Amino acid sequence: MDVVTKVKWRIKDLLIQKGMSIYELAEKSDITEACIRNWYTKRNYTPSLEAIIKVCGALEIPIAELFREEDDKQVNVNKEEMQLLSHWARLSDKQKRAVKNVIETFMDK
Repeated sequence: MDVVTKVKWRIKDLLIQKGMSIYELAEKSDITEACIRNWYTKRNYTPSLEAIIKVCGALEIPIAELFREEDDKQVNVNKEEMQLLSHWARLSDKQKRAVKNVIETFMDK
């Protein structure tokens, strides 16, 4: 299944999970109901990036949620944690091992 098809079906799954109809999604996203229905009835009809952004706003989800696989865990990260991850990515392997050792020392106490 291609990415566009996966995204369209992920939107449909999220609508079911949230108990929302296509009509409600259209109202909240300011996209016509016919346009959203065309995503599922017309073979080569691809939602625009603008439409995807509006849909994510209406569903109150980040865009990344549309690309998440069913078995992937969603992890919410606050600003401070995001900063730590950014720093972590710049560390060498040796530095990462040292940081992990320090953290494990704190966790053992």
